[in-house]
Amino acid sequence: MALATINSFLERIDELVHYAPDTNDLQFRLSLEELVRQGGKDTENAIAHYITGSYISVPMRLNLIRMAGYICSPSFLLPLKKVIELGEDELLREAAIISIAKYNDRRALDILGRALEKIRNPRLQETITEAISRIKHNNPLLAMLPRFLSGSQNREMFQITLKIFKKILDPPDAKSFIAYLHHGDQLVAEGSFEILCFRGNEAVFFFIAEFFREHSRVLQRVAERKVGGERLAGLITALHEYLKRYRDFFPQLRPDIVALKSPADGGPWGRALAALLQDMEPE
Repeated sequence: MALATINSFLERIDELVHYAPDTNDLQFRLSLEELVRQGGKDTENAIAHYITGSYISVPMRLNLIRMAGYICSPSFLLPLKKVIELGEDELLREAAIISIAKYNDRRALDILGRALEKIRNPRLQETITEAISRIKHNNPLLAMLPRFLSGSQNREMFQITLKIFKKILDPPDAKSFIAYLHHGDQLVAEGSFEILCFRGNEAVFFFIAEFFREHSRVLQRVAERKVGGERLAGLITALHEYLKRYRDFFPQLRPDIVALKSPADGGPWGRALAALLQDMEPE
Protein backbone atom coordinates (compact mmCIF):
# COMPACT_ATOMS: atom_id res chain seq x y z
CA MET A 1 0.00 0.00 0.00
CA ALA A 2 1.42 3.41 -0.98
CA LEU A 3 2.44 5.80 1.76
CA ALA A 4 -0.07 8.40 0.58
CA THR A 5 -2.85 5.83 0.90
CA ILE A 6 -1.75 4.85 4.41
CA ASN A 7 -1.63 8.49 5.45
CA SER A 8 -5.10 9.09 4.03
CA PHE A 9 -6.49 6.24 6.17
CA LEU A 10 -4.77 7.61 9.24
CA GLU A 11 -6.12 11.08 8.53
CA ARG A 12 -9.66 9.72 8.11
CA ILE A 13 -9.36 7.77 11.36
CA ASP A 14 -7.99 10.82 13.14
CA GLU A 15 -10.83 12.94 11.84
CA LEU A 16 -13.45 10.34 12.75
CA VAL A 17 -12.09 9.94 16.28
CA HIS A 18 -11.68 13.62 17.03
CA TYR A 19 -14.82 15.01 15.42
CA ALA A 20 -17.42 12.30 15.94
CA PRO A 21 -19.93 13.07 18.72
CA ASP A 22 -18.94 11.79 22.14
CA THR A 23 -21.69 9.20 22.20
CA ASN A 24 -21.94 5.42 22.17
CA ASP A 25 -22.63 5.51 18.45
CA LEU A 26 -22.98 2.27 16.49
CA GLN A 27 -22.39 4.03 13.17
CA PHE A 28 -19.12 5.42 14.53
CA ARG A 29 -17.87 1.94 15.36
CA LEU A 30 -18.98 0.49 12.03
CA SER A 31 -17.26 3.29 10.11
CA LEU A 32 -14.10 2.87 12.14
CA GLU A 33 -14.10 -0.90 11.66
CA GLU A 34 -14.31 -0.45 7.91
CA LEU A 35 -11.43 2.04 7.89
CA VAL A 36 -9.27 -0.26 9.99
CA ARG A 37 -9.95 -3.26 7.76
CA GLN A 38 -9.12 -1.24 4.66
CA GLY A 39 -6.07 0.49 6.10
CA GLY A 40 -4.35 -2.57 7.52
CA LYS A 41 -1.51 -2.67 10.06
CA ASP A 42 -0.76 1.05 10.21
CA THR A 43 -4.35 1.93 10.94
CA GLU A 44 -4.47 -0.76 13.63
CA ASN A 45 -1.41 0.83 15.25
CA ALA A 46 -3.20 4.18 15.21
CA ILE A 47 -6.21 2.68 16.98
CA ALA A 48 -3.94 1.00 19.55
CA HIS A 49 -2.41 4.41 20.22
CA TYR A 50 -5.82 5.97 20.80
CA ILE A 51 -6.97 3.14 23.08
CA THR A 52 -4.19 3.68 25.61
CA GLY A 53 -4.00 7.48 25.25
CA SER A 54 -5.66 9.97 27.56
CA TYR A 55 -6.12 12.78 25.02
CA ILE A 56 -9.54 11.69 23.73
CA SER A 57 -12.75 11.40 25.70
CA VAL A 58 -13.78 8.35 27.70
CA PRO A 59 -16.87 7.70 25.51
CA MET A 60 -14.63 7.78 22.41
CA ARG A 61 -12.11 5.38 23.94
CA LEU A 62 -15.02 3.15 24.91
CA ASN A 63 -16.07 2.97 21.26
CA LEU A 64 -12.51 2.09 20.22
CA ILE A 65 -12.22 -0.62 22.85
CA ARG A 66 -15.52 -2.19 21.80
CA MET A 67 -14.49 -2.02 18.16
CA ALA A 68 -11.22 -3.78 19.00
CA GLY A 69 -13.25 -6.70 20.31
CA TYR A 70 -15.09 -7.01 17.00
CA ILE A 71 -11.94 -6.93 14.87
CA CYS A 72 -9.80 -9.11 17.20
CA SER A 73 -6.50 -8.03 15.71
CA PRO A 74 -3.32 -9.11 17.55
CA SER A 75 -2.34 -5.42 17.49
CA PHE A 76 -5.04 -4.65 20.05
CA LEU A 77 -4.15 -7.31 22.62
CA LEU A 78 -1.43 -5.37 24.43
CA PRO A 79 -3.36 -2.06 24.51
CA LEU A 80 -6.45 -3.82 25.88
CA LYS A 81 -4.28 -5.61 28.45
CA LYS A 82 -2.87 -2.24 29.58
CA VAL A 83 -6.35 -0.78 29.96
CA ILE A 84 -7.44 -3.76 32.08
CA GLU A 85 -4.41 -3.76 34.35
CA LEU A 86 -3.49 -0.06 34.53
CA GLY A 87 -6.61 1.87 33.55
CA GLU A 88 -8.23 4.24 36.02
CA ASP A 89 -11.74 4.25 34.55
CA GLU A 90 -13.73 1.18 35.62
CA LEU A 91 -16.08 1.38 32.63
CA LEU A 92 -13.16 1.25 30.20
CA ARG A 93 -11.55 -1.63 32.08
CA GLU A 94 -14.78 -3.61 32.03
CA ALA A 95 -15.20 -2.98 28.29
CA ALA A 96 -11.61 -4.07 27.68
CA ILE A 97 -12.25 -7.34 29.57
CA ILE A 98 -15.28 -8.04 27.38
CA SER A 99 -13.32 -7.24 24.21
CA ILE A 100 -10.42 -9.48 25.20
CA ALA A 101 -12.89 -12.30 25.81
CA LYS A 102 -14.07 -12.04 22.20
CA TYR A 103 -10.66 -13.31 21.04
CA ASN A 104 -11.81 -16.63 22.53
CA ASP A 105 -8.36 -18.23 22.58
CA ARG A 106 -5.38 -19.06 24.78
CA ARG A 107 -3.99 -15.51 24.50
CA ALA A 108 -7.20 -14.07 25.91
CA LEU A 109 -7.33 -16.67 28.64
CA ASP A 110 -3.76 -15.91 29.72
CA ILE A 111 -4.36 -12.16 29.83
CA LEU A 112 -7.56 -12.53 31.83
CA GLY A 113 -6.02 -15.09 34.15
CA ARG A 114 -3.14 -12.75 35.03
CA ALA A 115 -5.55 -9.84 35.44
CA LEU A 116 -7.66 -11.85 37.85
CA GLU A 117 -4.59 -12.37 40.06
CA LYS A 118 -3.78 -8.64 40.13
CA ILE A 119 -7.17 -6.92 40.26
CA ARG A 120 -8.89 -6.52 43.63
CA ASN A 121 -12.06 -4.77 42.46
CA PRO A 122 -14.94 -7.23 43.13
CA ARG A 123 -16.99 -6.09 40.14
CA LEU A 124 -14.08 -6.46 37.74
CA GLN A 125 -13.16 -9.82 39.27
CA GLU A 126 -16.69 -11.02 38.57
CA THR A 127 -16.54 -9.74 34.98
CA ILE A 128 -13.21 -11.50 34.41
CA THR A 129 -14.45 -14.75 35.94
CA GLU A 130 -17.53 -14.70 33.70
CA ALA A 131 -15.37 -13.94 30.65
CA ILE A 132 -13.02 -16.84 31.41
CA SER A 133 -15.95 -19.21 31.83
CA ARG A 134 -17.45 -18.02 28.55
CA ILE A 135 -14.20 -18.58 26.65
CA LYS A 136 -13.84 -22.10 28.04
CA HIS A 137 -17.45 -22.87 27.20
CA ASN A 138 -17.15 -21.58 23.63
CA ASN A 139 -13.74 -23.10 22.94
CA PRO A 140 -13.60 -26.89 23.43
CA LEU A 141 -9.82 -26.85 23.14
CA LEU A 142 -9.41 -24.64 26.19
CA ALA A 143 -12.09 -26.51 28.14
CA MET A 144 -10.52 -29.92 27.47
CA LEU A 145 -6.83 -29.01 27.46
CA PRO A 146 -6.30 -29.74 31.19
CA ARG A 147 -7.53 -33.31 30.60
CA PHE A 148 -5.01 -33.74 27.80
CA LEU A 149 -2.19 -32.30 29.91
CA SER A 150 -3.00 -34.75 32.69
CA GLY A 151 -1.10 -37.27 30.56
CA SER A 152 0.32 -40.13 32.62
CA GLN A 153 -1.59 -39.01 35.72
CA ASN A 154 -4.90 -39.99 34.10
CA ARG A 155 -4.23 -42.12 31.03
CA GLU A 156 -7.86 -42.93 30.35
CA MET A 157 -8.93 -39.26 30.29
CA PHE A 158 -5.85 -38.39 28.24
CA GLN A 159 -6.64 -40.99 25.56
CA ILE A 160 -10.27 -39.90 25.30
CA THR A 161 -9.28 -36.26 24.92
CA LEU A 162 -6.55 -37.10 22.40
CA LYS A 163 -9.05 -38.95 20.18
CA ILE A 164 -11.43 -35.99 20.29
CA PHE A 165 -8.71 -33.47 19.46
CA LYS A 166 -7.55 -35.58 16.50
CA LYS A 167 -11.07 -35.28 15.07
CA ILE A 168 -12.23 -31.75 15.83
CA LEU A 169 -9.32 -29.29 15.93
CA ASP A 170 -8.72 -26.89 13.07
CA PRO A 171 -5.15 -26.11 11.91
CA PRO A 172 -4.69 -22.93 13.99
CA ASP A 173 -5.74 -24.74 17.18
CA ALA A 174 -3.60 -27.76 16.28
CA LYS A 175 -0.60 -25.48 15.82
CA SER A 176 -0.79 -24.48 19.48
CA PHE A 177 0.35 -28.02 20.40
CA ILE A 178 3.84 -27.26 19.09
CA ALA A 179 4.45 -25.86 22.57
CA TYR A 180 3.91 -29.30 24.11
CA LEU A 181 6.27 -31.30 21.88
CA HIS A 182 8.95 -30.96 24.56
CA HIS A 183 6.63 -31.56 27.48
CA GLY A 184 8.14 -33.51 30.35
CA ASP A 185 5.39 -36.12 30.16
CA GLN A 186 6.09 -38.54 27.29
CA LEU A 187 2.37 -39.11 26.66
CA VAL A 188 1.71 -35.39 26.26
CA ALA A 189 4.68 -34.89 23.93
CA GLU A 190 3.83 -37.83 21.66
CA GLY A 191 0.12 -37.00 21.80
CA SER A 192 0.93 -33.47 20.64
CA PHE A 193 2.86 -34.95 17.71
CA GLU A 194 -0.20 -37.02 16.77
CA ILE A 195 -2.46 -33.97 16.91
CA LEU A 196 -0.10 -32.00 14.67
CA CYS A 197 0.01 -34.88 12.19
CA PHE A 198 -3.74 -35.43 12.11
CA ARG A 199 -4.94 -31.81 12.23
CA GLY A 200 -1.97 -29.60 11.31
CA ASN A 201 -1.31 -28.01 7.93
CA GLU A 202 1.86 -27.20 5.94
CA ALA A 203 2.96 -24.66 8.54
CA VAL A 204 3.78 -27.34 11.12
CA PHE A 205 5.92 -29.60 8.90
CA PHE A 206 9.25 -28.44 10.33
CA PHE A 207 8.17 -29.33 13.87
CA ILE A 208 6.72 -32.68 12.80
CA ALA A 209 9.91 -33.56 10.90
CA GLU A 210 12.25 -32.62 13.75
CA PHE A 211 10.22 -34.52 16.33
CA PHE A 212 10.05 -37.63 14.14
CA ARG A 213 13.76 -37.60 13.34
CA GLU A 214 14.76 -37.30 16.97
CA HIS A 215 12.26 -39.63 18.56
CA SER A 216 12.18 -42.37 15.93
CA ARG A 217 15.94 -42.88 16.33
CA VAL A 218 15.60 -43.11 20.10
CA LEU A 219 12.63 -45.48 19.98
CA GLN A 220 14.26 -47.72 17.39
CA ARG A 221 16.82 -48.72 20.03
CA VAL A 222 14.07 -50.06 22.29
CA ALA A 223 11.65 -51.17 19.58
CA GLU A 224 12.12 -54.87 20.40
CA ARG A 225 10.32 -54.23 23.66
CA LYS A 226 6.54 -54.14 23.52
CA VAL A 227 6.11 -50.59 24.77
CA GLY A 228 8.94 -49.20 22.64
CA GLY A 229 7.59 -50.91 19.52
CA GLU A 230 4.08 -49.59 20.11
CA ARG A 231 5.32 -46.04 20.64
CA LEU A 232 7.36 -46.17 17.43
CA ALA A 233 4.38 -47.61 15.55
CA GLY A 234 2.29 -44.69 16.83
CA LEU A 235 4.80 -42.15 15.52
CA ILE A 236 4.98 -43.81 12.11
CA THR A 237 1.20 -44.11 11.82
CA ALA A 238 0.72 -40.45 12.73
CA LEU A 239 3.39 -39.34 10.25
CA HIS A 240 1.73 -41.48 7.57
CA GLU A 241 -1.54 -39.64 8.20
CA TYR A 242 0.19 -36.30 7.69
CA LEU A 243 2.02 -37.38 4.54
CA LYS A 244 -1.22 -38.64 3.00
CA ARG A 245 -2.35 -35.01 2.94
CA TYR A 246 0.99 -33.42 2.14
CA ARG A 247 2.78 -35.92 -0.05
CA ASP A 248 5.26 -33.34 -1.36
CA PHE A 249 7.01 -33.44 2.02
CA PHE A 250 7.84 -37.14 1.76
CA PRO A 251 11.18 -36.70 -0.09
CA GLN A 252 12.50 -34.57 2.77
CA LEU A 253 11.76 -37.30 5.31
CA ARG A 254 12.46 -40.28 3.08
CA PRO A 255 16.05 -40.87 4.32
CA ASP A 256 14.88 -40.92 7.94
CA ILE A 257 11.99 -43.24 7.13
CA VAL A 258 14.05 -45.64 5.04
CA ALA A 259 16.70 -45.76 7.77
CA LEU A 260 14.12 -47.53 9.92
CA LYS A 261 13.43 -50.18 7.29
CA SER A 262 16.25 -52.67 7.75
CA PRO A 263 15.57 -53.72 11.35
CA ALA A 264 11.81 -53.72 10.90
CA ASP A 265 10.08 -57.01 11.56
CA GLY A 266 6.51 -58.18 11.51
CA GLY A 267 5.61 -56.31 14.69
CA PRO A 268 3.37 -53.23 14.92
CA TRP A 269 6.01 -50.71 13.93
CA GLY A 270 7.27 -52.87 11.07
CA ARG A 271 3.76 -53.12 9.63
CA ALA A 272 3.18 -49.37 10.09
CA LEU A 273 6.45 -48.62 8.29
CA ALA A 274 5.66 -50.98 5.43
CA ALA A 275 2.23 -49.38 4.98
CA LEU A 276 3.75 -45.90 4.87
CA LEU A 277 6.39 -46.84 2.30
CA GLN A 278 3.95 -48.77 0.15
CA ASP A 279 1.66 -45.74 0.08
CA MET A 280 4.41 -43.24 -0.63
CA GLU A 281 6.48 -45.40 -3.00
CA PRO A 282 4.09 -47.83 -4.66
CA GLU A 283 5.78 -50.35 -6.96
